[in-house]
Formats: sequence, C-alpha cells, structure tokens
Amino acid sequence: MRNVFIVAFASLAVFLGACRPVSPDVIVSISDPDGKQIHPLLGVNIGPVAAGADPGNADLTDAYRQIGVTLIRTHDYYGALDMSVMYPDRTRDPADPASYDFRSSDSIWRAIVDGGFEPYLRLGDSYNDATPPANAQERANWVRAAVEVVRHYRQGQWNGFSTPFRYVEIWNEPDNRQFWPLPHTPLEYYQLYVETAQALRDTFPDLLIGGPGITPAGALSVEGNQWIHDFLAYVKAHNAPLDFLSWHLYSNDPQEWVSSARFYRQELDSIGFLETQMHVTEWNTDIRMVGDQSAEAFALRTGGKGAAILTAAWIAMQQEGVTESTFYRGPDPDMDAPTFYGMFYADGQPKRVALAFSLWAEMVAHPQRLSVSDSPEGTLWLLAGRDQVGETAVLIANPNDTAVKYTITGAEVKQLTLLQVNDASEEIQTPEMTGKVIEIAGHTVQLIIIAG
Repeated sequence: MRNVFIVAFASLAVFLGACRPVSPDVIVSISDPDGKQIHPLLGVNIGPVAAGADPGNADLTDAYRQIGVTLIRTHDYYGALDMSVMYPDRTRDPADPASYDFRSSDSIWRAIVDGGFEPYLRLGDSYNDATPPANAQERANWVRAAVEVVRHYRQGQWNGFSTPFRYVEIWNEPDNRQFWPLPHTPLEYYQLYVETAQALRDTFPDLLIGGPGITPAGALSVEGNQWIHDFLAYVKAHNAPLDFLSWHLYSNDPQEWVSSARFYRQELDSIGFLETQMHVTEWNTDIRMVGDQSAEAFALRTGGKGAAILTAAWIAMQQEGVTESTFYRGPDPDMDAPTFYGMFYADGQPKRVALAFSLWAEMVAHPQRLSVSDSPEGTLWLLAGRDQVGETAVLIANPNDTAVKYTITGAEVKQLTLLQVNDASEEIQTPEMTGKVIEIAGHTVQLIIIAG
C-alpha cells in the first residue's frame, strides 16, 4: 500500500534520539491491547466502472486496488442493479426468467468481482427511479423477485454468478421521500422489509440481512428517532432477521458519528437486538447543496479539511463498534462537478480523502487494537494497532484549524515512518523529522508506523 500516491517515497527511518528543545502540546500515550480488533471499514458506493456519461471518465479498478478498497455497495448506478431495472414489471411472474433483465446489472457485477472486490448488494433503487411496490400483490412479487435476484448473483441461477458475498441490504433511505414517495407509508416499508428478510433467511440461511439505510435524521431528529424505533419494534414483533442495522451520516462534525452510533446501539439493545451489527452505508462531509463550488465546499470535498474530518469519523466508527462502512462515493460523474461526493475526480485522479483512505487501509493491516489516548484529552483523533510481527501503527487526524505538537510515549521506537495528507500536496507526503516532537498541522491526517 505504501507505494501509492506518495511524494518522493523512500522508507523513512528516523531514530528519535536527538531531541530538539521543543515542548509538545500533547502527549500521545500507547498502551496494551484493548481486546478489540480494527475493522476493515474499506467500502465505497458504486464503481469500479466509470460513472457519468463522458466517455473520458476513468475506470477505477486499479485505483480502488491501490488505495485498499475491499467492498462495493451496489447503489446509485442509476439503472444497473436496481430492482426497477432487473425486475421492471411487478405484475409479472417472479418465477419466470423472462420477467427479468440482467444485462446492464451483470456487466457491473462482473466488473466488481473481476476487480477482486466483494459486492454489498442493495436491493432497491437508485436516487433517480425509486419505485416501491404499489400494493400487496406487487409487494409479494417483489419479495419473490428479490430471492431470485440473490439466486442469480449468489448461486448462478439463469446464467448468473456464484459470488460468495455476505450482505444484502433491503432498500435505501425509506424515510426519504425521494426513495419512498407519498402516498407510501412507513408501515409499507416495514412490511416489505420483514417479508423480504424472512424469505431471504429461509432460502439463504448464511446470508447477513439488514437495512434500512436510514438518513441522518434517524439519529439527529425527533421524527427520525421515532421512525427507527417503530421499525425495530415491528421487525422484533414479527421475529424477522436483522443481522445489521444500516444508517447514513453526512456531517462536518466527527463527534456526530460517535453520538449517532451510540444512539443506534442503544435503540438496538433496548429492543433486544443485542447481536445486530451496525453498518454505515453512506457517509461523507456535508455541503450546502449539490453543485456548491464555494471555497468551503472545495475544502470539504477535495481538500485536507474534508480528509481530516472523514479520518476522524473513520476512527470514531472504529471506536464505536461499526462493523462495515461504504463511503459515498467512489467516482464523481463529471469533471465539472469537482465538489460532488466522489473520492476520485471523474478522470480518476484522487482527492485527498482517497489518499487518506489508503492510510486507513495501512492501518487495517495492524488489526490488534491498542489502547491510545492523548493529553490534554480530545485534542486529536487517534487509533493505534499492531500487526503479527509487532509493528505498530498510529492513525492521527487533526480536523481543527490549528497545528498541534505531540510526542508518542508507551511504545519502543526503533524505526519510525511518517506518512501525511493535507493541502500542502496532492500526494501523500513523508515529512522530515529531527526529534521526538512531531507537528501535525490543522486539517491534516498522519499515519505513524513504528517498527517492531
């Protein structure tokens, strides 16, 4: 991973013996393993095929491999892998293969699996064409069709694929009128979820089934709190499987990932879903509107500020027990939309969040989580881990405006490598260091590798 997007990279070995007379602002203290593992939260939405209509837009297969993507959620291809395309007429017999059109969907699926990525199957529709079942008969057909779609991609049915993917997410943002328009009610979604989840469990006992991919309002508004409570109560009352609860968050405050995760965990536990995982299947910074090209929008979607906020969020999800995440999203659809949601521009060039993502992948290679803290507490966002040969990694995010000087204690430092992402370069940097005190600028991500 370390040969990716790095400025003048050479393995930087720095012995921390010659200490300059500089006092740190913060002490970063690493101690024993905390008994938990670092989760590979290395998923994205859409790709690796090029997005948008411009034939010059880039395929991201190699770029995804370089930064460490492992999981691709099949959402917002705007046609392919949407139920409204694969099973377009809800009145037709779901047992008849002539009722399906898998052509565009199979092309995308093949690109995902041939690229070496695991699909995260979202059963539903994209932003442009979400069409819930119109009545009970259509819902019954949709449920049966959902089973046949999974057979096609998991068991090779109808000239399909035998892909050992783990997750099926039922719908996307049913609390959002764009995806669940009036006059459809929340109860209709709860029914669709329960019936689909039960049918999938009966047919694929090992499949992990969940949803609903709720909007940020699920945790951040009174109405959203009630929606998710009612959903969980309905699923519990009908004894339907809920292997994972999926939720979304767009925010510029990393602490909201902490508060949201704690809210959902409390709701799950209070209703008896003690073993249900949490998945964050869309997440990014928040700008005023799509197409915003203000300086702040660029900072949040292309710059070091966004990379630092999102790294802090990634650390927060690790700390709060999130099992999977899929960033929204991989590619931009157009070079004229540089502040869109993508971590790559449409031509395939990485934004700084993609560079940070590659540091997250390096962090995941050190899966034994270590206890780490800073003093004064809360100054930086920190995650530490160790690999099988004793190498330690420390991921540090400074989403604030001001620089911080810190020193690391509690780890025997023989060799130290520093990798860094911020606005000083469009590539990963390897800053020179001359002493024990390290500086992290505002809106900066650093990865420290300490040789075992």
